[in-house]
Amino acid sequence: MTLHRTVLACSGLVFLLAAGPVAAQLRNRSISAESGLSAPLGSSAPASATFAVTATGWLDGDLEALARVALRAGPRTEGRDSDGLAWSGTAGLRLSLLPEPFRPQVALELGWARVDGSEGPSDRLAWAAGLGVEWFAARDVSVAARCALRGAGNAPSLEVTGGFAAYF
Repeated sequence: MTLHRTVLACSGLVFLLAAGPVAAQLRNRSISAESGLSAPLGSSAPASATFAVTATGWLDGDLEALARVALRAGPRTEGRDSDGLAWSGTAGLRLSLLPEPFRPQVALELGWARVDGSEGPSDRLAWAAGLGVEWFAARDVSVAARCALRGAGNAPSLEVTGGFAAYF
């Protein structure tokens, strides 16, 4: 499945879910799990699978702090350098633009990444700027689709993920 088809499928799922019943988010902390694809921009390298766990806590109004740990894994192929396996940890801010049950969001993150390469592992600065939508399927339970531009010392990549969160 190509990247643009994945983006269309995720956005279609989110809009379909938005037609459901209204639910609310009452708690101010969450844990979420996400998975998706990450494709390097300006390169013919294949897309990598991404899995992430994110914790959030509300700061004020619609602003929340987030901490994210992610693993990106791609097949090692000839001609593909230093992005076979990468761990990253980032912290940042996420702003919700509308109240629940359907919330568009913007996020900025900064942190570190440990990337396996042909010359061994290396540590790099990691950053991200992203957009997403979160929909509350039930009280304190949400599903989300997110798209982010991510970098870790090399060419940036486009990451598309879907996930779920539990608020407590």
